Amino acid sequence: MYSIIIGISVIILYGCWLDYSIQSRINGKVWKLPAIVYSRVITLAPYMSYTKNEMISLLKSMQYRQVKNIIRSGEFSVQDHSIEMIRRPFNFVDKKEGAIHVCLSFTKNHLIEIKNFANKCNFQFFRLDPRLMTLLYSQNEEQRLFITRFNFPEQLVNILVNTEDRNFYHHIGINLCSIFRAFLANLSAGHTIQGGSTLTQQLVKNLFLTNQRSMWRKINEAYMAIILDARYTKDKILELYLNEVYLGQLGDYQIHGFALASFCYFGRPVNELSLDQQALLVGMVKGASLYHPYNHPKATLARRNLLLHLLQKKNIIDSKRYAILRARPLGVCLHSGLITTQPAFIQFIRNELQTRVGTKIKDLSGVKIFTTLDPLSQNAAEKAIGKGVMILETPQKYPEDFKATIVVSDHSTGEIHAMVGNSNPQSLKYNCEMQERHPIGSLIQLIIYLNALNKSNIYHLNTFIANHSIELQKSNNHLLSLYHNSLLFRDKIMLIDAMIHSINAPLINLGRKIGHTQILKTLKTLGIQRQNLEFASDIPLGALNLTVFEITQIFQAISTGGNRIPLFSICSVISENGNIIYQNIPATVRVMTSQVAYLTLYTMQQIIKWNTEMTLDPLYSKATLAGIIGTDNHSKNHWFAGIDGKEVIIIWVGYITNTSTAPHNFNGAIQIYKHYAQNKQPKPLIFTPPKNILLIPNDHSSYSVFNKNNIKPYVPMWHKNPSN
Repeated sequence: MYSIIIGISVIILYGCWLDYSIQSRINGKVWKLPAIVYSRVITLAPYMSYTKNEMISLLKSMQYRQVKNIIRSGEFSVQDHSIEMIRRPFNFVDKKEGAIHVCLSFTKNHLIEIKNFANKCNFQFFRLDPRLMTLLYSQNEEQRLFITRFNFPEQLVNILVNTEDRNFYHHIGINLCSIFRAFLANLSAGHTIQGGSTLTQQLVKNLFLTNQRSMWRKINEAYMAIILDARYTKDKILELYLNEVYLGQLGDYQIHGFALASFCYFGRPVNELSLDQQALLVGMVKGASLYHPYNHPKATLARRNLLLHLLQKKNIIDSKRYAILRARPLGVCLHSGLITTQPAFIQFIRNELQTRVGTKIKDLSGVKIFTTLDPLSQNAAEKAIGKGVMILETPQKYPEDFKATIVVSDHSTGEIHAMVGNSNPQSLKYNCEMQERHPIGSLIQLIIYLNALNKSNIYHLNTFIANHSIELQKSNNHLLSLYHNSLLFRDKIMLIDAMIHSINAPLINLGRKIGHTQILKTLKTLGIQRQNLEFASDIPLGALNLTVFEITQIFQAISTGGNRIPLFSICSVISENGNIIYQNIPATVRVMTSQVAYLTLYTMQQIIKWNTEMTLDPLYSKATLAGIIGTDNHSKNHWFAGIDGKEVIIIWVGYITNTSTAPHNFNGAIQIYKHYAQNKQPKPLIFTPPKNILLIPNDHSSYSVFNKNNIKPYVPMWHKNPSN
């Protein structure tokens, strides 16, 4: 009798300890969630320069589906001059907004109206939900996207319960009938062929136990399942299960929960899945490795169709719908849109988190990171690199040596819109070329001429500078002879013509007068750290190594009238409970006069207009682009810096080894920019002259690109005392 009492007491005490363990885990932090990374929040307003086609591309890049008749969030339809869509609900930084049904109306080049279908009123501004890009800092190589029970579609829950645990809402955590039936089947077979676990038992095993097969583990599993069922509601148990269940592997990461699996396999939120897609995910519960849609598509398809047939037998769907759903392909994404995309941008985010946010929070578990990535720009950059590299002849012969990178930023805010750090845009390996320094070649002329234009009492765009032959001692003690441009045959040339034609001799002459100290000082002012610069006598020849980020920072300052804004990729970081941990507030610093910035930008427009090597002006004359090319002495590196009305685009292509196979007339950077502009139409670059900029008639007797066909245009000049 005493032994029975002691035994019961031990069981009760053990149950109390198990109950304490269960509550400690579930009432606390069940999982250490990864940080969620989103693209930028795009705000629309009437009369913004969005075309209908651009908006379609934008919505598709954000995983919206184009349909004939929209019925749920995440869908849009297209009419002649409008787009009807249902914006997904989203918890923005300042507030949570529900799904909104709107109509976007367009003229040829502008969004002119945003109408709310619910109240027929027009929006003055309208936010699109950002795209979920990836997850960071997962623990134990697990990725999980937690959502609450009632954010899961009821249809998916019903499929799960009907196929995995029909008596879920009626049993006490274990199903004695199922256990007895499995016991008899296993006893008859002589080994385990059938399991009797309920969803509650599976959850207990995943959260608290191991996969070790033993009688003691099964007893623990059953006991804890009973306690869990008694302590928590069925909906709470389902919530935990739906977020915990293992649903396959992508690369080094385990996918846990239906919410994350939906993004990984279909690229959309779980509440937007069709019935056949829900059935596919539920079918993976039985064996995520066996029924993995990428590795075993035939077995996965058969399993999905089996579940659809079960739904038909239970009269959840009729035979007609069953036939339609059964005939559909798996419909999974060819590549995961969540874990493998934008490796260069994600690496930049990691670096920025360490430098700007690292001291503010130690644990980034469950935080939301809102970034500056623009889906349209990123998509255009990836296509440009992919297609541009593919059509270039030499990279196909020497693919290991050839590299290409691109950085796109918003020149008015400093936001990085896009980044590709590898000639293969989808490479999982972060390419060190983004941080690698390369010779900037003739891009240095911009810094030299910028210094000259700052001396407005001496130099103007129509000032003549020496164009005679010179000898320059390089840093390796070799002498380099430079001659004036053979096309011009003049001992002096206008400053603006020297810039447009990128002529070396006047550049060196001018660089000598300005001096290396002043050139280095200007670079530092523009945001380039002095320790990154090399003090060498051949700097005017472009023997200066900078990264694409440093070049982007220089042109950002020029494009905004002389205001430098540090480049950044993180807008804000929000904690798991909704508090703002970090918010970027760009600090603007005046680094050059608005007059010098204007004259430099004006000249870059003329480079695009008159430089026949680029052939950009005939394609985008209405955009009035500004740009400049840069090539080093050995033609192993080629740069293009372009500025339109919205963005600064910096492209570098080249070879990482000094191979003799590199082409002599390699202009791959311009070719890549052309592909970028095809995918994202440049915005018109319009800027007004600042104070004290006068238009001076050009001297028609001098050689100038402006004097073709006896045209006598005006040249802008900075006059500090215009009254004199």
